[in-house]
Amino acid sequence: MGLKILETSSYLPEEIITNDDFAKYLETSDEWISSRTGIRERRISRVEDTSQLAYSAVKNLNIKDKEKIDMVLVATFTADKSMPNISSGVQGLLGLKENIFAVDFNMACSGFVAGLNLIEKFLDEGRQAILIGAEVISKYLDKYDRNTVVLFGDGAGAVLIEKNSSKQCFESGVRSNDECLTLNYKGLEEVREFIGMKGKEVFRFAVEIVPLTITNLLKENNLDINSIDHVICHQANYRILNSVSKKTKIPIEKFFMNLDKYGNTSASSIPIALDEMNKKGILKRGEKIILVGFGAGLSWTGTLMEW
Repeated sequence: MGLKILETSSYLPEEIITNDDFAKYLETSDEWISSRTGIRERRISRVEDTSQLAYSAVKNLNIKDKEKIDMVLVATFTADKSMPNISSGVQGLLGLKENIFAVDFNMACSGFVAGLNLIEKFLDEGRQAILIGAEVISKYLDKYDRNTVVLFGDGAGAVLIEKNSSKQCFESGVRSNDECLTLNYKGLEEVREFIGMKGKEVFRFAVEIVPLTITNLLKENNLDINSIDHVICHQANYRILNSVSKKTKIPIEKFFMNLDKYGNTSASSIPIALDEMNKKGILKRGEKIILVGFGAGLSWTGTLMEW
């Protein structure tokens, strides 16, 4: 099925912010937040920036042959600098060869699976790539906006990937709507904008497009729901994932979730989840997994892989 994930790693900041911490200064409570989102706590980086989180995650990857690596991709919408790019820093940190493809790109919460799509299209058979999702979202949150500040967390995840000869199917698209989930850029003005989100619109979009993406992936691969061992979606909201489970008739037990501990970490959420599953022995070689990212754009990406 195209790509094989060889190794996983992740890095999470030490500081934990609980729902009760928000209740100290916002009109909210642990029950209000957790019942609507499934989130109970999240990690926050006050000192480390996105590049440092990315470096910390990738340093833990077990890379056996650096000469095989031809690509380094970093998915993020919170890069600490416009230039240089984080991926070039990773290239130097790991001592990789100079003639590789090192690029940062921004598809927010869809970014990790979009990165898999790029790797599948451009990586040669038998060669390897590193894909990182890294975000420090807390720097772009209005601490007094309870509709956004309680949802997001910081973190990074990385995978080492090898391409084989088989074909891999992807489902992806963009529904142009730049008002539902936004982070504006003020150019040369020294003004930091905050994330804005129309939660109901994003929810309606997700519960429509994610089940459709999963259904299409199953059809394209001539599989049914019983053939799937795990579904790893972008970790945005428990209610979204529960609705997807009901619409696809895939048991909720097959949907891995860790958003209760980390919140929505955007492009980092799926690689962090994969690393946790891998470290805990939940993923077994030969199992079939579906990955789906969705978010700003509004955009979505999905793929089916064999672990």
